[in-house]
Amino acid sequence: MHRCSVALLHALTISSPAQAQLWDYIVTSESGNSYYIDPLSIQRKGSIVNYIQLINYPQGTDISDKGMLSFVQFKTNDCAHRRFNISCLIGYEYENAKGSVVTVEFAKEEKWLTINPKKIADIIHQEVCHKFH
Repeated sequence: MHRCSVALLHALTISSPAQAQLWDYIVTSESGNSYYIDPLSIQRKGSIVNYIQLINYPQGTDISDKGMLSFVQFKTNDCAHRRFNISCLIGYEYENAKGSVVTVEFAKEEKWLTINPKKIADIIHQEVCHKFH
């Protein structure tokens, strides 16, 4: 992923996409991170599902020396081939995508990641591919 321009970052802070979302709780990891999906964002085309996901990190995360408590990810799951990719990641100062936007990163190229059984990605995959079908 690479950093986007300051103008785009400013535009995102003015019209933050996370503020329009309806977050449905999905799961909490062993480390206490909680995962949510916006059911209104789900768009399906065949076996491909696009959606927006929120992750809260109560202990914080330090990516590129910038402390953040939540991320909004624009994701695509391939339900037929059990894989996903992230096209955009937005890091926020506080949980629930609140506060200042700390970072915005876009994927340079489409990179598919395999979904391993019994992991967080698998639980989310089941939700977007089956429950919200």
